[in-house]
Amino acid sequence: MEQISGILNINKGEGLTSHDVVGKLRRILGLRRIGHTGTLDPGATGVLVVCVGQATRIAQYLEAMEKSYVAELVLGTTTTTEDRDGEILQTKPVAVTEKQLEAALSKFRGPIQQLPPMYSAVHHKGRRLYELAREGQVVAREPREVTIHKLELRDFQSPVAKIHVECSKGTYIRTLCADLGAELGTGGHMGKLVRTGVGQFSLDDAVSIEAVEIAKNEGKLEKFLIPMGQGLASWPVVQVEEEGARTVANGGKIPGASVGMVRIEDRAGTLLALARCEDGICQPVRVFH
Repeated sequence: MEQISGILNINKGEGLTSHDVVGKLRRILGLRRIGHTGTLDPGATGVLVVCVGQATRIAQYLEAMEKSYVAELVLGTTTTTEDRDGEILQTKPVAVTEKQLEAALSKFRGPIQQLPPMYSAVHHKGRRLYELAREGQVVAREPREVTIHKLELRDFQSPVAKIHVECSKGTYIRTLCADLGAELGTGGHMGKLVRTGVGQFSLDDAVSIEAVEIAKNEGKLEKFLIPMGQGLASWPVVQVEEEGARTVANGGKIPGASVGMVRIEDRAGTLLALARCEDGICQPVRVFH
C-alpha cells in the first residue's frame, strides 16, 4: 500500500481542519505518509492540495505556489480573530461607496507588509501564536512581506464586499480584510472564504473526501491521483536517457541548459528527481526511486 504516490486535489468542506482531512485520508488509503501543503482554517472551504506517499517529498515546493481566493470582506465590525469566528471587538457605521472601496483595494496590490495575526500558527519562542492568544496574551510580531498579485472587487452589497485575491505563500486573507477595513475607517473582518486555486490546482477539478473513498473502494483511485511530475508542470524539464537516469539515481550531476530548479524525467515522463541547475550542470536535490 505504501507504493501509492501522487497528489490529491481535495475540496475541503466547512468545519474540517486541514489535519482532519489528512487523518481521514490516512484511514481511507491505509497510509501514514500523507500531508497537506498549506493550511485552510476550519471555516474556510476549497482547494487543499494533499501529497501521498513519495509525493510528500515535494510538498514544500507545492506549498510555495501562488494561491487564489474569493473572500467576503465584512465592513463595520472588527473581531479578535479577524474573521467571523472571533469575538466582536468594535462596530462602526458603514457609509462606504464602491469608488472608495476600489481606491482602498488599489493600495494593497503588489508587495505589502502584513503583521501575522495572533490567531495563527506562526511560532513565537517555541509556541504557536494561537496558543498564546487563547491564554489572552498579545506578543510583538514582525511584519512580513507578501505579494498581492491580483485584488479585484467582485460584488459590493454594503456592508459586505466579495473580493478575488491572488497572492503569494504566507498571505493571511483575514488580515488583508482587517487592514482594508482599517484603511476605510470602518474596521472589518473576513466572512466566508473559498480557496479557488493553488498553482495549477483549481477548485473546478477538486474532489471531495467521499469521492476519494468511493474510488479507493472501487479500485479506481488513479483517476484522482495526480502524478508528482504533473504537480510541478510549470517547472522546466530535463529529459535523460538510461545512462543519465542511472547517474541521477545515484545523486550524480548531469548536463542541463536550464537555470534554477528543474524536473528530471526519463523518456516515458517518469519523474526521477528534482535538481538545481547552474552553469550548464544540474545537481539532484531530491531523487525518487
